Amino acid sequence: MMDKKTKPESGQSASGLTTTRKLLFARVSDLARSPVRWWLVLPVAVLAVFMLWLQLMPCRHPLEDVSFSRVIRDNKGGLMRLSLSKDQKYRVYTRLADIPPEAVDAVLRYEDRYYWQHPGVNALALARAGFGFLTGKRLMGGSTITMQVARLAYGLETGKIGAKLRQMLLAVQLEWNFSKEDILEAYFNLAPYGGNVEGLGAASIVYFHKAPAELTPGESMALMLVPQNPVQRRPAEDNPHFTAALHRLDASWHGRKEHAPLRVYGVNALPFLSPHLSTELLQQTHEGNQLRTTIDPASQKKIERHLRLFTARQQSYGLTNGAALLLHWPSMEVRALVGSANFFSDGIMGQMDGTRARRSPGSALKPFIYALALDQGLIHPLTLLVDTPRNFSGYDPENYDGTFRGPIGAAYALRTSRNVPAIALAARLKNPNFYTFLKSAGVDFLSDENHYGLSLVLGGAEVTMRELAGLYAMLANKGVWRPLRMLHAQGRQDTALPLLSPEAAFVTLSMLEDGNPDHQVRSQRGSVLPLRLKTGTSNGFRDAWAAGFVGPYVLVVWLGNFDNRPNPLLVGAISAVPFFTQIARELAATEPMQDHFAHPTHGLNVEYIEVCAATGDLDTSLCADTAKTWFIPGVSPLAPSGVFRSILIDKVTGLRACMPQQGRTEVQTWEFWPTELAQMFARAGMPKPEPPSFMPECERKEIVAGNPPRIVQPKDGLVYRLSLSNKAHENVAFIAHAEAGVKNLHWFVNGSYLGSRAPGQILLWKAVPGDAKVRVVDDAGRAAQKRVRVRVVE
Repeated sequence: MMDKKTKPESGQSASGLTTTRKLLFARVSDLARSPVRWWLVLPVAVLAVFMLWLQLMPCRHPLEDVSFSRVIRDNKGGLMRLSLSKDQKYRVYTRLADIPPEAVDAVLRYEDRYYWQHPGVNALALARAGFGFLTGKRLMGGSTITMQVARLAYGLETGKIGAKLRQMLLAVQLEWNFSKEDILEAYFNLAPYGGNVEGLGAASIVYFHKAPAELTPGESMALMLVPQNPVQRRPAEDNPHFTAALHRLDASWHGRKEHAPLRVYGVNALPFLSPHLSTELLQQTHEGNQLRTTIDPASQKKIERHLRLFTARQQSYGLTNGAALLLHWPSMEVRALVGSANFFSDGIMGQMDGTRARRSPGSALKPFIYALALDQGLIHPLTLLVDTPRNFSGYDPENYDGTFRGPIGAAYALRTSRNVPAIALAARLKNPNFYTFLKSAGVDFLSDENHYGLSLVLGGAEVTMRELAGLYAMLANKGVWRPLRMLHAQGRQDTALPLLSPEAAFVTLSMLEDGNPDHQVRSQRGSVLPLRLKTGTSNGFRDAWAAGFVGPYVLVVWLGNFDNRPNPLLVGAISAVPFFTQIARELAATEPMQDHFAHPTHGLNVEYIEVCAATGDLDTSLCADTAKTWFIPGVSPLAPSGVFRSILIDKVTGLRACMPQQGRTEVQTWEFWPTELAQMFARAGMPKPEPPSFMPECERKEIVAGNPPRIVQPKDGLVYRLSLSNKAHENVAFIAHAEAGVKNLHWFVNGSYLGSRAPGQILLWKAVPGDAKVRVVDDAGRAAQKRVRVRVVE
């Protein structure tokens, strides 16, 4: 519909009065000043009544109830999509000011050369047309442009005398109420141009893929011919009526017998670019009918081509669909959005938009666990984390490869997507925890926090590609989350939420860089850019993700099936990463790019320090190998791991001494690994020698330093069911691990001694109904305890 603010006030023009009003008022004034003649009374009265009728009769603007097409353009102004109006027409609202004056003059010269002088009806033209009708010679049409607007705007059938008279009255009424400019603008928006194309704006787009202001004189001339006979003169290169009329006009105006050939398109050749986004925008309500998106046409075509070729090559393996989103993180503008491999394929449900679909992200959210842990002072990139079998309130997570790697650095744990370290960190997060953080960053969860628990770490909650892109852009934008922008009309004064510190965001980005040459691209300038990316694989092999950074872009890709069919190749590292790197290489090769995260920005509170390579400890005095890492002063942890310790050794016995004795004892450095890690080292063929035992005279009170035992069984949060009919279910297993050097662990239930076992060995307890306090004490007096709930089942 026409915007109300474009409708002029009734009876007004640029000069205050319409042309018709000026003419009629002048005529009445002349008659009033002339001497009284009785034969003039009747004409004056009729004219006065006619003017009163014009003044009192309501007259709506000719474009008031007209619906218009919506035009969607890319960020370069190119046409992406032209929709039909509500009445199934291609009709684009075009202001008169946007039409070249040369085109306006040509139309007036051809259609109505006295337009600016007549009051809506040209008596001379009507007489000439009538004479032609009586003699059988059509010299020229009698309808003025205003009469044509009346016919088009009010849906008149003008084949009969009565209808023609009504058309003439309405034309005068239009001229009485609206300016010549308003009426001419209405003509250029309503004139028929063949088929369901109406108005010069739509005609220039449909037939020449241009805006009216971009038309050449030849193209303007070609369109000028159509409204007089839109059925026969519909623009087409193979339409002889159109080309013949064009040649006749060219000969009469320019004296040429042939017109230069024109490249004419048709409705079927209208662009249909970025179909998922353009379809989405057409379903929404926006102010105005001209929508300019942030889509870069070159990037859109590149990614569409890559997805089409990638799925075509993998089709025999069952990989037939995917999606991708390219986000310019400095502006948060979406530069490319590909919702499926083929929009028109019913076999892959191609009209579904993979960038809006809620899918399991697998491990693609893990970088934000580590970012929060950095901010909360739990880790730095080389902090020692433990990847061993663990139980979290009855949940026993495993890794994708089915193995555990023991003690590893935090950055390595993130890059290799180890599950247990990530879950252990997530369990320690507070204010905010992981769920609250994601919710603040725009993730629209379908359930509350209790529904997901720690499974959220491994993709237990579904997210959209757009939400994921916004999260990764937050890392690039120094921890500030902002919504994605898809239209230029969306202002830059949008929501900006600082959810991470700039330091944590920078360090997280550095942790994603793995130095793998396969994860590097060469920019147009020849420099090497690392691809900082993270993969994700959903449970059951239904989704393969890769999300990361390419210069000024966040790129997120997904491979999978909208019907949730699994495929063993739907693994992030196997399928999504090659697809990601293919796109990244072409983007980098065709644009000048730089590595925005190689160095911290000025004023960032980070330091590049030396730590112990094996443990991440800041004290390197006992460590043979060191490494450098980023450190956030005042935030990153300072507490040592306790693995490397200096102990007194009796030179004679080789045992640990309690007190130094000159010449008898010496200080040695030993590694103190918990028993479960020592067992993993042994299984890997790298046994760690246990520290020597204490000398007999050493008292326990002097040797209580170190970590207490860690109870593995019984598990937290579980209720053990005791079956009275099945004696085999009466026993509950107790297992615990301890510090290096611990020989025995002593178990107690409700204060009663149960027995002892070596670390890692099983002790069975004959369970009894009720709640019990389980306590374990190592041979150095260090203790840990848990509560066990036992219930009877029939």
